[in-house]
Amino acid sequence: MANKFILFLLMFSIFLLFPGISNSQPNQACQLIQLTDTERDSRDADVCGDGTGVIFTSRGDILNNGHPEQEDIFFADITDPFNPVFYQLTNTPENDDRPSISDDCTFVSFDSDADYTGMNAAGEDEMFLINISDPNNPLFLQLTPNIANSSIGGNISGDGTKIVFQSNRDYTGMNGDGSREFFVFDSLNIPIPIGQMTNDPNADGSIIQNPTADFDGTRVAFVSTEMYIPPNNIPNGARQLFLVDVLYNPPNPIVTDVFQITNLPNNDFSSTSPTFTPNGNYILYGSNDNTGGMNPDEERELFLANVTNPNAPVITQITKSPTFTTSSGAINTDATSVAFITRSVTFSNGEDEEIILGDTNDPNNPSFISLTRFLAGNDIDSLSASNDLFYMAFESDSPIIGNNPDESDEVFLLINDDCGFAIGRAIPTMSEWGLIAMAGLLGIVGFMVIRRKQLAA
Repeated sequence: MANKFILFLLMFSIFLLFPGISNSQPNQACQLIQLTDTERDSRDADVCGDGTGVIFTSRGDILNNGHPEQEDIFFADITDPFNPVFYQLTNTPENDDRPSISDDCTFVSFDSDADYTGMNAAGEDEMFLINISDPNNPLFLQLTPNIANSSIGGNISGDGTKIVFQSNRDYTGMNGDGSREFFVFDSLNIPIPIGQMTNDPNADGSIIQNPTADFDGTRVAFVSTEMYIPPNNIPNGARQLFLVDVLYNPPNPIVTDVFQITNLPNNDFSSTSPTFTPNGNYILYGSNDNTGGMNPDEERELFLANVTNPNAPVITQITKSPTFTTSSGAINTDATSVAFITRSVTFSNGEDEEIILGDTNDPNNPSFISLTRFLAGNDIDSLSASNDLFYMAFESDSPIIGNNPDESDEVFLLINDDCGFAIGRAIPTMSEWGLIAMAGLLGIVGFMVIRRKQLAA
């Protein structure tokens, strides 16, 4: 009887050393749709929060109407993703850049040097808004007045009422030094629509990336090398993540409160590509930060900042890899899932870029699956997703599904419907370390018991 017990103990310890994959994990390919297929590039896709449409720019003849080689903005209605309906929203030889779409696919912001309203004959870079309630008859509004210098890099709030952007103009009387600052256009404040959110104390406007807004524009995130929080307004060169709380009280000007979320030590470190949950309480961003000691190689990883209390943000490193993981990602409504593109050896074969979905219900112990298994050599970029991460758009010049022989950038759509493939972890979780330790201990005990019985015999 004792021998049978010892044998069982050894077998149980071996079983613990090889924990299986949960049966609840999917093991099938996600559906992929190639939205564009022309001989010229399509890019900058942005998915509506409700998942019913995608905005993008293209030089291609999307509608087969002899479209000239110029970068225009198109909208794809993906209510039926297998039969998308395309609309061309702009048609000028000038450049239309960085389109951003509201959650309900009604409003689009972008910057352009075209003259859509008769107010930009000088061809300056200006911010525009399109109402596409009827995409066959888009309505244009020029948001910024035509004066010298530029206003670019806008991002629209989820509800479509606010557009945040950067400019070196003096819209408010607060930017006489001409430094590049962050502004917000409030469509609900007709008397004073433009508010200035930052005032660079060093007058050099060291803005690194375009701002991003939450659902109603009451919170804005941006990256800068400036130090906006007195008295520590001497920059150290690090690209810090900042949060602005914006109070709107039309017809009065906005009131802002700026918070520094990261505290990176020097210019070897940076934050990149922040994106909000709709309620503004969480920010997903990329960084090579090692403040928490979990990123000793100082490669770019994904971090999640809980900014419910911006005076005491809680920052958690989501990905941990010995190689570069990613600079940006997408996050769902309640911060329980993230998605990103990577070719890190932790998540892929180290050669091919894949789309990874992370379960962040416990951000300190996330789990991951790969939504794709692309062919060798495929390259993908610029992930955008609906608020529930069900629809994900990206661009690629690779033959993802065999329909891109000219290798132009095309827009693809992934449907995240209970699909994907299990991937291994390079580093065991704390629970797995506990199982490994228990298995080792049980194995040692079993061996010692057997050895004693042999000596006694």
